[in-house]
Order: sequence, then structure tokens, then C-alpha cells
Amino acid sequence: MKSTYLFSPKGLSDMARYVAPDTLFAFDLDGTLAPIVEDYSAVRVSEPVRATLGRLAKVAKVAVITGRSRQDAMAILAFEPQLLVGNHGAEWPAQAGSLDCKTSSICQMWHEKLLDILSTAQGVEIEFKGDSLSLHYRKADDVENTLSLIDAAIGKLVPTPRRIGGKFVVNLLPMEALTKGDALVAAMEMFGLQRAIFIGDDVTDEEVFKLVNVDVFGIHIGKDDQTAAPYYLKRQSALLGLLNSMVGMLE
Repeated sequence: MKSTYLFSPKGLSDMARYVAPDTLFAFDLDGTLAPIVEDYSAVRVSEPVRATLGRLAKVAKVAVITGRSRQDAMAILAFEPQLLVGNHGAEWPAQAGSLDCKTSSICQMWHEKLLDILSTAQGVEIEFKGDSLSLHYRKADDVENTLSLIDAAIGKLVPTPRRIGGKFVVNLLPMEALTKGDALVAAMEMFGLQRAIFIGDDVTDEEVFKLVNVDVFGIHIGKDDQTAAPYYLKRQSALLGLLNSMVGMLE
């Protein structure tokens, strides 16, 4: 599917029909609200983006749906939207401080197994997030070989995880866990809204962009011929201008 540049006349015209108080404004975090950095623990949302999100939340419903845990995401955002969903859609506010025992126990078991199997793998960081796991390999010297080691390790996990790729990261979730697409639909139902704008940059966000029979205006950060998002921004740094445009239209 060929995406349309959002800041083209057609893109802006199409978006204008969605920028309204009865639209859910939903965002991914890493690579969208915050730029990607080599050390995933050092990600931060800039003050201008945070302030503009705060203005947006005063005139519309705002949701952040991220692969991070809610606790981690809240620290990065330093801002509380109306809804923050973590672990790729699996962790909701009602679960904060009390993770689903079955999901968490499965991920804990996987974590221990992976720590054992990948103990000698250079450049691999295993992030346990309660309801999901992320295996980061951005720092590996030989990315291709390291990914092969990760693939082999994942193949030994029981029960078989649902795997979602990313930028130098492999995300693992229990098969029954909600996806970002499921989370967006549930969020729309929770707020009683019939349409949404969703902005994301990663493979995990395709779960939203590929939704059918759901009125979602999808925007991908970066031009990508493989995305199902119908619109794109050229780079993450363009997000602030987009947020200011949306707030200006609503205010």
C-alpha cells in the first residue's frame, strides 16, 4: 500500500475531517512521542512535545499505547494522558501494581529460560516487563548472527510465544495477550468514540494500521512501503508540528 505524505494538500485535507473532540488521539511512545536512542533506558519525551500533549488532553481524549510497561512509560512521559496502556496492549490501568498472574508467570518463566540460553550472547539485553518480554540486540557487533541466536532461543520456549518484531528488538507475548490493535478498539469503546487517529512507527503498530471495520486515521513515522498506514510523516521530529496543528484546530 502506498502511503500519502501527511503534510501534502490531500493529507491535510483528509486529516482535518478527523481532528475533532469526538476523535480518540492515540500514540505509540518510542520512535513516535520520543525519538529512538541507542540505550532504550535513556528515552525521553521532549518538553515541547509533553506540553503540547497536555494541551491536547484538555480538548480531546488522548491515549498512549506502548510496548513498555505502564510504570516505565509513565516515567518517560512525565505526563498522564486519559489512558496509558502498556506491554503492547496487555497492561491496562486497572492492572497497575497487580499484573495478570497467568500472563506474568508465563513471561517470568520465559525470562529465566532466555537468561540461561543467551547468557553468553554478546550485545543482547533481555527486558522483562511483567506482561511481555523484549530482547534488544541493537548493541550486538554481529546483528545477523545475534538474531539467529535469539531465534533459536525463542524456539525452545514453552508455551510458544506470540512474536512481534521491531527495530533491533524482538517482543514476546503470550498468545492470549491483547495486541495494540485490540487495545485501540477497546479504548474507543471505553470512551464511547467511533473514530481515532493513531500515530506509530514500528512493526508492533501495524496491529493498529491493519484493523478492518474500524475508523482509524493511521499515520506512520517515516516513509515505509511495507506499512499499512495510509499516511506518513517523514521523521519523528515532525511530530511536534503535527501536534501543534491538531491543538490549534481544536482550540
